[in-house]
Amino acid sequence: MMGEVLMEKHRDIQPWKEHKLKLNLELIPSIHYHYISGSMKEIKSIIAKYEDYKSQGLKMAMATVVNVEQSSYRRSGARMLITEDGNWIGGISGGCLEGDTLKKAKHAIIHNKPVKVTYDTRDGDPSQFGVGLGCNGLIDVLITPLSERDNPSINQLKEVIQRRYPSILITNLLTGAVTDCTFTNEGLDLLTDQIENVKSLGRSIMTQIDGGHFIEFLPPTLSLYIFGKNYDVIPLSKLAKEVGWNVHVVANPLKVSKSIFEVTDQVIPIETNIEHLDNYSVALLMSHDYKTDKHNLQKIQKHNLSYVGILGPKKRSNQIVEELRSENHSIAPDNIYAPMGLDIGANTPEEIAISVIAEIRSIFSKRLGGYLRERKGSIHD
Repeated sequence: MMGEVLMEKHRDIQPWKEHKLKLNLELIPSIHYHYISGSMKEIKSIIAKYEDYKSQGLKMAMATVVNVEQSSYRRSGARMLITEDGNWIGGISGGCLEGDTLKKAKHAIIHNKPVKVTYDTRDGDPSQFGVGLGCNGLIDVLITPLSERDNPSINQLKEVIQRRYPSILITNLLTGAVTDCTFTNEGLDLLTDQIENVKSLGRSIMTQIDGGHFIEFLPPTLSLYIFGKNYDVIPLSKLAKEVGWNVHVVANPLKVSKSIFEVTDQVIPIETNIEHLDNYSVALLMSHDYKTDKHNLQKIQKHNLSYVGILGPKKRSNQIVEELRSENHSIAPDNIYAPMGLDIGANTPEEIAISVIAEIRSIFSKRLGGYLRERKGSIHD
């Protein structure tokens, strides 16, 4: 619900390193700095639409990109939910594959059998498969009919979107069955090395072992905590929500405008002791007040976030850091981005929002935010 006001302490969220089940502890320090996955926003939209289609009694199939070689508009993990009457939500390409996939999905629904389709246009033939692919790559798509009753794969996705730690799902390419191996590899001994590789690299892979499997890495949604209540919070919140991130505004609810309530998930009273910031949380200090930003920086530094952005000139931010250090507060400058945002010549609140969102994305993707035309090799590697 948009604009919810948090009046009591949040439930503590257990990070992986504290979970009692079997985990790969190496994920904790590495994964929050490597953010490659399908879109959580897309998954949430698919789940919502699945429930709608299910209530109408429609049969459905899920199309998932399970492998990409060379160039492709979408990467592994992209999904598309398709109904028997041709409706769909999500996407697996830039529009090139969807029409052909609709036809093959109807066939999979009728025969109640999954099928893996390979689209290969690396030779540059625009007429291949009857689709006008312009990416010159190879894309493997698994189309799986979904049960008319409770569907295990949908239920697993419902669990994944609630987590504040990375998940690992394995899809059998022959049967379409999905296994959650986030906490244990039990029963998947043949895939142990591949699973550990996915966990350590933080990216999905397809393997032909044991009939073929898609091992998918799914990090949680990024959560922005914006400390401020001025009008520049609005375009930043709107853009973050459009990208699919969670947005929490930390401010006095009585002084927050209605417009901010409408574009955020939650307004947290400023006196709340926020204890659940995790590896996928970001803090943005935007109070436009020196003392307030200083207080907030001191309060959040204990969480060791990957990104803490401070609005305003570098001289001001440096002074805040130096004052906190002189007061014997432990400040880690490596995670402080001040002024926050990429250097794109932004002037207006809307342009600044683009700059900040782009910088956050680049940090979690381990990229420098430069020109793609100057990048050597694939833009996705």
